Amino acid sequence: MAEIIRFSSVAKTYHGEALESKVFTDFSAAVERGEFAVLTGVSGSGKTTLIKMLLADVKPDAGEIWVNGKDVCRLKPRQIPGYRRGLGVVFQDYKLVKEKTAEENIRLAIMAAGAPLNDANKKIWNVARLLGITELLKRRPDEMSGGQQQKICLARAIVNNPPILLADEPTANLDPGYSKEIMRLFKIINSMGYTLFVATQDPVIAEADGIKRIRIRSQVL
Repeated sequence: MAEIIRFSSVAKTYHGEALESKVFTDFSAAVERGEFAVLTGVSGSGKTTLIKMLLADVKPDAGEIWVNGKDVCRLKPRQIPGYRRGLGVVFQDYKLVKEKTAEENIRLAIMAAGAPLNDANKKIWNVARLLGITELLKRRPDEMSGGQQQKICLARAIVNNPPILLADEPTANLDPGYSKEIMRLFKIINSMGYTLFVATQDPVIAEADGIKRIRIRSQVL
């Protein structure tokens, strides 16, 4: 298998008014195409920062980040939207539009990617059936539990078939039962050929079998 994500000697320091926080000074890791990689570390160790770097939201102070053959650190602003269309993203706070149904939220991802809308219904139905959420499609977020909302987020993230799925603490707000369910769905998604890169402190995910574990450590000055 070939590498699809690579961090090489990445360094990042946040500068505040009273202090500076050195998140990491020499972080290196690689994920191969089709792997299920889990990024672990204590709170504040930089897990979310690395996810934001993969999204080109945050730039490192030093080092290189390569994703699917692209040098993320050298992307121009006009190139970033196109680059992000190759990524599916799941957040811990769902980021669903409250006024829209689950189906409409998933459709927004299709529209944002500029994909043809004539087969949108079929794509939504297929991903909903895969994740077992067909009965949720007509519900709005306030009519669903946190675990159900996270399933909708998963559907939204993969409806356009991106090669990489990123997840930042996807089970942080869920009870252990739903953590196991989300992990089950992650494994299904991974078995279909997706590369997963999940930042988490949840032992249900971090200690599961069949995953690649990447641990980061932080330094605070």
